[in-house]
Parts: sequence; structure tokens; C-alpha cells
Amino acid sequence: MKLTIEQVEKITELILRDLVENKLITLKADEAVILKRMVEIVLKDLRAEDELDREVEGMINTHSDEIDSERIDYRRMFNMVKHKLARERGITL
Repeated sequence: MKLTIEQVEKITELILRDLVENKLITLKADEAVILKRMVEIVLKDLRAEDELDREVEGMINTHSDEIDSERIDYRRMFNMVKHKLARERGITL
């Protein structure tokens, strides 16, 4: 995960505050409950992306000899595979 839990909490707090201040939403539940749920959702998405990263690394590592012999850019290949799998699984990156 690229962000700490504290960073996620701060980001979600800023998002919620901005939405309320700009009257884009009206809270029907306690703000603390909403913030907690927002943090849970963001953390779940970040964990899904981390899991996807590990899976892509494993896939690419099994073909590392081919990648090396073909002189394929690892980072480019990683991103291509990651975006393809994300699309197939409905994961928003």
C-alpha cells in the first residue's frame, strides 16, 4: 500500500469536509461513522491494487527469461498487464 492509514484518514476527511462545505451532500448519519466507512472503502481498494501488483509481478517473473531475451521494458510490461487485469476484474486504478 502506497499510503498509510493516517494519510487515507486525512484524505477522506478532507474530501468529506469539501463535499459538505460545498453543499454537494447532506449527511444523514454521524460524520464519524461516514468517515470510518470511507476509510474502509479506500483501504479495501488499495489492498486490492496491492494484491493485483503482487499477482502481476508473479506472472511477469515466470516469464522473466523471455522478457530479458526480447529486451522488453519490465515497467511497461508490468503496467500493461496490470491495466488489462484491472479492466477484466472491474478494478479502478
